Amino acid sequence: MPNTLTIILATHVLYISGSVSAAASIDHDPSHNAFRVRSGEQLPGFKYIYLAEDGHISSTFNHSIVQLEIAGSPLCSELALRVAADDLIKMTRHMPRHIFENVASKSTVGIFSAQEKIIVFPEYAHFANGDCGSSCLGPCSHTCSSDGRKYETIAGLGGKRAAILEDNVLCTSRDPYYHYLSVLVHEFTHTIHAYGLEPATRHNITVAYHHALQSHIWATGSYAMSNEREYLAVATTVFFGVNRNGSQNSGGMNTCGGALCHTEQDGRRHLQEKDPMLFDILSYVFTDNNADVTSQLTTCPAVGFDPSIVG
Repeated sequence: MPNTLTIILATHVLYISGSVSAAASIDHDPSHNAFRVRSGEQLPGFKYIYLAEDGHISSTFNHSIVQLEIAGSPLCSELALRVAADDLIKMTRHMPRHIFENVASKSTVGIFSAQEKIIVFPEYAHFANGDCGSSCLGPCSHTCSSDGRKYETIAGLGGKRAAILEDNVLCTSRDPYYHYLSVLVHEFTHTIHAYGLEPATRHNITVAYHHALQSHIWATGSYAMSNEREYLAVATTVFFGVNRNGSQNSGGMNTCGGALCHTEQDGRRHLQEKDPMLFDILSYVFTDNNADVTSQLTTCPAVGFDPSIVG
């Protein structure tokens, strides 16, 4: 394994010297047709917990109720699994029942370690870099995203399995986002978008995105405005108060009055004032049109977080 890892954040290229300890950049599964592990079946060596709609966490799969599977790779810690579950509870507990049931029955969540990389999951094993080095050409094209990023270096994907880097979930010193962004919230939003929402809501997202693009509501050259998937995912991180990333990525979504939005409520008010169509979608999807109810989500787990209280 090389001693230098190229880390790509939107258009910025950073380098980490020494041992490879973290991946970076976020993306969505371009095919959305990845291998699906049927709920209740487990990969050898992986850790599993299951989240019910009422927020109850179980270590066993119950066929009689709808549960969201959360899988940890063999080297992923039990703590990371519990922190991810706590974040997912806060993200989903106020959403309409049918959205939770759709996404839980059609998709899953995975947490992976930097050593194993995202390719530890069968859905993403075909992205392995092999002998391709930095090449994205010809037989190596499948190892890179459409904008030239190596899939092995990313911190998350949002396909049928929303996969997230453990270091970001736990906010370790190796977190490639330096505790500024919840990759879990971003990537799971991609999964909700693809597998949880009814056609009418997806259509409303398309309409809102094109309206925002044509009206220049947000910076048109930003990552947030690159397509409607990122438009929704970036806005969701602002809606939940877990995005303190730069404006080049967020397009102004997380900037309140010239400074970064300080609280979850500030972010929601800002979205509502600037882009009411988008805000209404987020309010419906995540709070069942009761956006005054906040999630208490944080980018990093609280100091002294007790995993035993989750669920």
